[in-house]
Amino acid sequence: MNSLERVRRAIHFRGPDRVPHYLPDGEPRDLVWLWPPRPTTSLATDWEEIAPGRWERTDEWGSRWARFSHTSSGEVIAPALADWDALPSLLELLATPPPLAPLAEIRDQITADAGEHYFLGVLHYPSLFATAHALRGLTPLLADFYERSSEVERLLDRLAESQIMCVDLYADCGVHGVMGYDDWGMQDRPFVSVALWDRLFAPRYRRVWQHAHARGLDVWLHSCGYILPLLPGMVACGLNVIQMDQQENMGLAQLDRAVGGRLAFWCPVDIQNTMVHGTEEDIERYVQRMIYHLGRHNGGLVSMAYTSPQDIGHTPAKIAAMCRAFRRWGVYPLPEQVVAHATEGLPPSTR
Repeated sequence: MNSLERVRRAIHFRGPDRVPHYLPDGEPRDLVWLWPPRPTTSLATDWEEIAPGRWERTDEWGSRWARFSHTSSGEVIAPALADWDALPSLLELLATPPPLAPLAEIRDQITADAGEHYFLGVLHYPSLFATAHALRGLTPLLADFYERSSEVERLLDRLAESQIMCVDLYADCGVHGVMGYDDWGMQDRPFVSVALWDRLFAPRYRRVWQHAHARGLDVWLHSCGYILPLLPGMVACGLNVIQMDQQENMGLAQLDRAVGGRLAFWCPVDIQNTMVHGTEEDIERYVQRMIYHLGRHNGGLVSMAYTSPQDIGHTPAKIAAMCRAFRRWGVYPLPEQVVAHATEGLPPSTR
């Protein structure tokens, strides 16, 4: 079984030979993760250090960003859509296509790979919610959901159209899946109610994701925070894989009960707790629980490591322990030790 078939079987619950891996341990990876350049406009500037320890830039849509570390993505300090009167001109700007030359290189890369690996492309317009609040500001946008919903819907429709444009460009290149980014959760609850998400966002996600399926692509989404109540709706809209970096705030067993066997997971060991505070043995045991709860449905789990470990206190030794554990225990049928540890102390009804 090659990597392409392994990933497809894992995320569609069709019985891979093992958990597919995307790990930083020097061993072969099953996925190729593509991050081509996003659209650019004349408004965009590079990061500039304007004071010791403070950098600022303007993005392609006119929002001003600041950060206090050269590795941080920063925060919006002056949104481009401070006034809804600017919406018509912004909607035109948001139709800007991405650079095409990198897509031609991706097409050549996929052709040369000859069907060996799974190619996953991050959408050039990666977000609906995150882009909207970067353009408008988070607090104003949350109020706008109720007070200016017609303007919000026009903005979300434009972002969805731009995502569909990117889906088509990727499909023409021959990728196997596309990925978006929208952090929907705070630490203990979603940013919005399920009813509001269903009203404003589900129709747009469904439109984009079903278009991707019609083009033969799988759909992956990064979303962190407490998003458990939103996951069934995401499945209903057509999501195939959720990429989440934290699980302990929701619980592995609870995630399994909510969407196990219907939604696949692309995850590292929980980045907030076990990877920071746990021992190497704790990490191994957590990996066993992940494989049982998220990967026992004829598949369902793809492994990874957090991409900026230095920012959150993940030591090289702990990262190595995680990689070893995923490779040792992520095989099918599940080893007896995985099942025994993951179900230890659980009532039969929750196993």
